Amino acid sequence: MREAARVLVAFQIMLATAPVSAAPNRGLPVAACPSLANLRILMHRASDDPVAAGAILADTKADHLGCILLDNDRVLSVADRVAFGNRAYECHAIQATSVCHWTNAGAVVPVVPPAPKSSTPAEKSRR
Repeated sequence: MREAARVLVAFQIMLATAPVSAAPNRGLPVAACPSLANLRILMHRASDDPVAAGAILADTKADHLGCILLDNDRVLSVADRVAFGNRAYECHAIQATSVCHWTNAGAVVPVVPPAPKSSTPAEKSRR
């Protein structure tokens, strides 16, 4: 219980001290679920409040519905997008799993890894 309270306080401090801007991502962890239905249930329980969703996920005794707090640096790409119930959602491919996780659209921005260095056609012909 003590660990959950510590995580919740740290999450609330990050949200409170983050600069308010129009940018979709401020580097804060967001609620993400492998099922869109579970994300919608979680956000309904939290009254569409990201801080309340973070509190639910920080509580070790709560039913997390398989959802996690997702850090932006774990996101690889947007795997799918859907609009449902006048809201847009994105499913993100994340590190260490093959299951994409749903978030509210624009909640995270995938970190684009640097492109691998490849030889140009001219270099290949010289070999």
